[in-house]
Amino acid sequence: MSEDYSVSLIKASSYKIIVSLALGFIGFVGTFYSSRFDFNGFSINFTWSIILPLLVTVAWGMTYGIISITLGLVVLYPFILGSYNGWASIVPAISLCLWIIIHGYGGQKRGKKHRFYYNIYFLQFIYVVIRMIIYMTLFPVLINLNQLSPPPWNPQAYVRVDMGIVCLFAIKGIIVESILLALCDALLLLPFIRRIFRLQCSSGAKYNTRIMGALVIFGLSFTIIVLEIQNYIIDRTHLLNWLINPDEKIRITFLLATILFFIMGGITIRFLQRVLETQEELKVREKQLDNAIKEIKTLNDELEQRVADRTSELQNAVYELEGFAYTISHDLKSPLRAIDTYSNFIQEEHKDSLNNEAYEIIGSIQEVCKDMIGLINRLLEYSITSKATLFKEKLQVKNIIEEVFQQFKILNQDKKMELIFKGKFPEINVDKVFFKQVITNIISNAVKFSRHRESIKITVGCDKSYNEYVFYIKDNGVGFDMKYSSKLFNVFQRLHRKQDFEGTGIGLATIKKIIQKHGGRVWIEGVLNEGAALYFTIPSIKNTQNGDEDV
Repeated sequence: MSEDYSVSLIKASSYKIIVSLALGFIGFVGTFYSSRFDFNGFSINFTWSIILPLLVTVAWGMTYGIISITLGLVVLYPFILGSYNGWASIVPAISLCLWIIIHGYGGQKRGKKHRFYYNIYFLQFIYVVIRMIIYMTLFPVLINLNQLSPPPWNPQAYVRVDMGIVCLFAIKGIIVESILLALCDALLLLPFIRRIFRLQCSSGAKYNTRIMGALVIFGLSFTIIVLEIQNYIIDRTHLLNWLINPDEKIRITFLLATILFFIMGGITIRFLQRVLETQEELKVREKQLDNAIKEIKTLNDELEQRVADRTSELQNAVYELEGFAYTISHDLKSPLRAIDTYSNFIQEEHKDSLNNEAYEIIGSIQEVCKDMIGLINRLLEYSITSKATLFKEKLQVKNIIEEVFQQFKILNQDKKMELIFKGKFPEINVDKVFFKQVITNIISNAVKFSRHRESIKITVGCDKSYNEYVFYIKDNGVGFDMKYSSKLFNVFQRLHRKQDFEGTGIGLATIKKIIQKHGGRVWIEGVLNEGAALYFTIPSIKNTQNGDEDV
């Protein structure tokens, strides 16, 4: 594979060298057919053919440009056309080499980086400055050298020249080279030119040749019309006479008009090419967007189907799990009740034959059975909570809390119990049964963990936030270490021994599930031996008539 690449690289280089030499030689020959006119005794040449090595330079870079002007002999044209300058002909030769080197370097860099200082016209400006310095300093010195050492190719070369003429030569060369550079930039936009130089041709350039041709033909036709009007009115010369035998003025006019309309055509087709390329790119982007939308729609449909399938599978699994839970609970409670019944029977029928230790063991068995049955019932209650439908209604929180507290006060008449309310209590929209279960669980915990206190104090409060009410219920019980707070809302999680405080470890998990089902949050705070406070939130009720909240 590397050998094939090397062969193709050699072929490409050979092609570029051959084309560079050919265009350079054609450019050299073309210098003998340059447009020429006199100015105060001096001949000024318009060397249009040097555009050919310039095309090579801009297209392929400095190396091939130097090959084109040196081996193609173009660099010798100042010594032939400007032989009257003698040794001073070296100056335009140096300028030509510098011109090729600067634009060749810029062409190589533009292919890699887009920077303003690599722009073809910015580089031309740099070249113009250097060229003027060379002409104004070196040209007079070499002209004077003609007197001291006449050049062998023209012993009659000028030995003196006015600085104004030198400046005119320099400006003339700058104008000619700038025009040729603009013309070169325009020609490299044409597809057939790009194919000669094997350059990439975009889809937006397909109309460039036709547009350029139309503009040039229109421009030349307009020029002919103007010249015909001028010649007929002033010189009374008919069209065929001056068109078949044009004088120098007409030839220069046609040359300059052709170059001008080529440059204008280059500006036009560059703009149109960018418009077409943008349109093509937009079409590609639109197609990509359509494909992306189709893919997203397909993926979305597949995802919806997967979600529907997984949801159906999950529902089936939940139903099976519920059925399993009910079956297991029934199967578990039945032997537990049987054990409890048999142990009770043993106690009643054989209590005379049982010693105290055996009697206590049987009593422990009964307690374990009751605890297990209670735990199973609480687990069933917890599982039902997640699937139950809420039937919300407006309730007064304070009334629910007082009702639940009075129930626990009746059950604990031997204890001094106090309920303290702080702040205003709103009307909220909740499921009455589930919300009462929440309050019952919270106050049950408060009473349980405060029963060793001389007096049980339960403080209930409410704070208002932007779109929710924050309730809290505090007790003066044993509290807990806050580093374990994250575990409390998990099923079966307890921070105290069962011997000290009864319970199943499901109450707080049930509270959390019910509050979340209502769209709220729940958390707990506590200090060891100083009590605990449970917080929960309930979304506020929005008044649909005036946008205010009911309180």
